[in-house]
Amino acid sequence: MTKGTPLVQQSIDELLESTSPTESNNLPAFSSRTNQAVSYTEIKDKASDVSKRLMNSLLKFYLSNDLIENNDYIRLKANIDMMTHANLNKQLQISERAIDTLMNAIDEGEVSPRMFEVLGGMQKTMLDIMKHQTLHMMATEESMKKLKRDVDIYSDNKSEGSSSKKIDGNVTRGTRNLMMEIQAELNGENSDLEIDEDFEQNING
Repeated sequence: MTKGTPLVQQSIDELLESTSPTESNNLPAFSSRTNQAVSYTEIKDKASDVSKRLMNSLLKFYLSNDLIENNDYIRLKANIDMMTHANLNKQLQISERAIDTLMNAIDEGEVSPRMFEVLGGMQKTMLDIMKHQTLHMMATEESMKKLKRDVDIYSDNKSEGSSSKKIDGNVTRGTRNLMMEIQAELNGENSDLEIDEDFEQNING
């Protein structure tokens, strides 16, 4: 038993050498490349930065700086829209990375039907995220347009209300003055008419 042990060990070593991956042509040659680690915090920060710049540009395009700074509702609504867009942008980047990972695995030899099924599902998910992102941007723009119209209408009504009050006051005061002026003019015409008649009688007489 003891003398046969080196022979058994030698046979095992020869068997392992004969079936090593370097000499086999029947097995797929998988790449030794490993995926680089991704910082999801960095992805989130990048998505938030893009969404913040986009929302600031949209606000300045439709509204004035004074209105943005002095109106709490506009700022809060813009923050909510920015967070929604940032989350959609983050999910879009994660889906894109997952698709790239699946594509690399398929290229390296993982050609099972399940891989293609998962890849198709991820591609559909990515398209849905892009559609939701587009719809969210359209809704945000329409909301900004409506908000601008409401602000303009409110400002016009406020200015018209103040001017109408002023006009009504002037009309009230003007009506009394107008009646007094008309009465004075009538009295003046009557007195002038009497003076003219007396002047003509003196001349004719």
